[in-house]
Amino acid sequence: MSLIPNLSEIPDLAPVTPGEYDLRVIKAQASHSDKTGRNGVLLICDIIGEDEASNLMHTLWFGNDGQYKKDDEDKSNLMWRMVKDFLRAVGLSEDGEIELADFDGLEFTCELSFNDGTDDEGNAEYAPKNEIKRIV
Repeated sequence: MSLIPNLSEIPDLAPVTPGEYDLRVIKAQASHSDKTGRNGVLLICDIIGEDEASNLMHTLWFGNDGQYKKDDEDKSNLMWRMVKDFLRAVGLSEDGEIELADFDGLEFTCELSFNDGTDDEGNAEYAPKNEIKRIV
Protein backbone atom coordinates (compact mmCIF):
# COMPACT_ATOMS: atom_id res chain seq x y z
CA MET A 1 0.00 0.00 0.00
CA SER A 2 1.40 3.40 -0.93
CA LEU A 3 2.04 6.07 1.65
CA ILE A 4 0.69 8.89 -0.53
CA PRO A 5 -2.35 8.29 -2.74
CA ASN A 6 -2.75 9.48 -6.35
CA LEU A 7 -3.00 13.27 -6.06
CA SER A 8 -3.45 14.04 -9.75
CA GLU A 9 -7.18 14.72 -9.39
CA ILE A 10 -6.76 17.31 -6.64
CA PRO A 11 -6.80 20.66 -8.48
CA ASP A 12 -3.89 23.04 -8.07
CA LEU A 13 -4.68 26.53 -6.80
CA ALA A 14 -3.91 29.35 -9.24
CA PRO A 15 -4.26 33.12 -9.55
CA VAL A 16 -7.52 34.44 -10.98
CA THR A 17 -7.77 36.55 -14.13
CA PRO A 18 -7.46 40.29 -13.52
CA GLY A 19 -10.70 41.97 -12.50
CA GLU A 20 -12.89 42.96 -9.59
CA TYR A 21 -13.21 40.49 -6.69
CA ASP A 22 -14.38 40.32 -3.10
CA LEU A 23 -11.64 39.42 -0.62
CA ARG A 24 -11.80 38.18 2.97
CA VAL A 25 -8.86 38.45 5.37
CA ILE A 26 -8.37 34.96 6.79
CA LYS A 27 -5.24 35.81 8.78
CA ALA A 28 -3.36 38.93 9.79
CA GLN A 29 0.10 38.71 11.29
CA ALA A 30 2.87 41.08 12.26
CA SER A 31 5.57 41.22 9.62
CA HIS A 32 9.18 42.37 9.59
CA SER A 33 11.41 42.81 6.55
CA ASP A 34 14.89 41.38 7.08
CA LYS A 35 15.99 43.35 4.01
CA THR A 36 14.86 46.84 5.10
CA GLY A 37 14.10 46.43 8.81
CA ARG A 38 10.63 47.88 8.22
CA ASN A 39 7.64 46.56 10.19
CA GLY A 40 4.16 45.89 8.85
CA VAL A 41 1.10 43.69 8.80
CA LEU A 42 0.78 40.75 6.41
CA LEU A 43 -2.81 40.10 5.34
CA ILE A 44 -3.59 36.66 3.94
CA CYS A 45 -6.78 36.92 1.91
CA ASP A 46 -9.20 34.45 0.41
CA ILE A 47 -10.85 35.39 -2.88
CA ILE A 48 -14.53 34.88 -2.07
CA GLY A 49 -16.33 32.50 -4.42
CA GLU A 50 -13.15 31.37 -6.16
CA ASP A 51 -12.54 27.95 -4.61
CA GLU A 52 -9.54 27.12 -6.78
CA ALA A 53 -7.84 30.51 -6.45
CA SER A 54 -4.54 30.96 -4.64
CA ASN A 55 -4.68 33.00 -1.47
CA LEU A 56 -3.57 36.57 -1.91
CA MET A 57 -0.91 38.08 0.35
CA HIS A 58 -0.84 41.83 0.92
CA THR A 59 1.52 43.65 3.26
CA LEU A 60 0.92 47.05 4.80
CA TRP A 61 4.41 48.44 5.46
CA PHE A 62 4.76 51.06 8.21
CA GLY A 63 6.79 54.24 8.41
CA ASN A 64 9.01 54.92 11.40
CA ASP A 65 7.77 52.97 14.43
CA GLY A 66 9.24 51.16 17.41
CA GLN A 67 12.87 50.23 16.70
CA TYR A 68 12.64 51.20 13.00
CA LYS A 69 13.71 54.85 12.48
CA LYS A 70 15.48 54.76 9.09
CA ASP A 71 13.06 56.93 7.10
CA ASP A 72 13.23 60.69 6.82
CA GLU A 73 10.01 62.45 7.81
CA ASP A 74 8.63 62.63 4.24
CA LYS A 75 9.21 58.92 3.57
CA SER A 76 7.77 57.90 6.95
CA ASN A 77 4.67 60.02 6.39
CA LEU A 78 4.26 58.56 2.88
CA MET A 79 4.31 55.02 4.28
CA TRP A 80 1.83 55.90 7.04
CA ARG A 81 -0.46 57.65 4.51
CA MET A 82 -0.59 54.46 2.45
CA VAL A 83 -1.65 52.54 5.58
CA LYS A 84 -4.22 55.24 6.36
CA ASP A 85 -5.60 55.13 2.80
CA PHE A 86 -5.94 51.34 3.00
CA LEU A 87 -7.74 51.51 6.36
CA ARG A 88 -10.19 54.11 5.05
CA ALA A 89 -10.81 52.14 1.85
CA VAL A 90 -11.71 48.94 3.71
CA GLY A 91 -13.87 50.72 6.28
CA LEU A 92 -11.56 50.69 9.30
CA SER A 93 -11.09 53.87 11.29
CA GLU A 94 -7.69 55.50 11.35
CA ASP A 95 -8.68 57.36 14.54
CA GLY A 96 -7.78 54.70 17.09
CA GLU A 97 -5.55 51.81 17.90
CA ILE A 98 -5.89 49.00 15.33
CA GLU A 99 -5.10 45.47 16.48
CA LEU A 100 -4.35 42.42 14.33
CA ALA A 101 -7.75 40.98 15.34
CA ASP A 102 -9.47 43.98 13.70
CA PHE A 103 -8.44 42.58 10.31
CA ASP A 104 -9.78 39.04 10.91
CA GLY A 105 -12.74 38.33 8.65
CA LEU A 106 -12.58 41.79 7.08
CA GLU A 107 -14.22 41.74 3.63
CA PHE A 108 -13.66 44.27 0.87
CA THR A 109 -13.89 44.58 -2.90
CA CYS A 110 -10.85 45.33 -5.00
CA GLU A 111 -9.47 45.20 -8.48
CA LEU A 112 -6.81 42.53 -8.83
CA SER A 113 -3.95 42.48 -11.29
CA PHE A 114 -1.84 39.49 -12.34
CA ASN A 115 1.91 39.23 -11.78
CA ASP A 116 3.51 36.40 -13.76
CA GLY A 117 6.47 36.18 -11.36
CA THR A 118 9.18 36.87 -13.93
CA ASP A 119 11.88 39.53 -13.95
CA ASP A 120 12.52 41.96 -16.83
CA GLU A 121 14.48 39.29 -18.72
CA GLY A 122 11.67 36.73 -18.41
CA ASN A 123 13.37 34.62 -15.71
CA ALA A 124 11.07 33.09 -13.11
CA GLU A 125 11.58 34.74 -9.70
CA TYR A 126 8.52 33.37 -7.88
CA ALA A 127 5.16 31.73 -8.58
CA PRO A 128 2.54 33.74 -10.49
CA LYS A 129 0.21 35.64 -8.18
CA ASN A 130 -2.54 38.22 -7.91
CA GLU A 131 -1.91 41.65 -6.46
CA ILE A 132 -4.30 44.34 -5.26
CA LYS A 133 -4.37 47.08 -7.88
CA ARG A 134 -6.93 49.27 -6.09
CA ILE A 135 -9.70 48.96 -3.55
CA VAL A 136 -13.18 49.68 -4.89
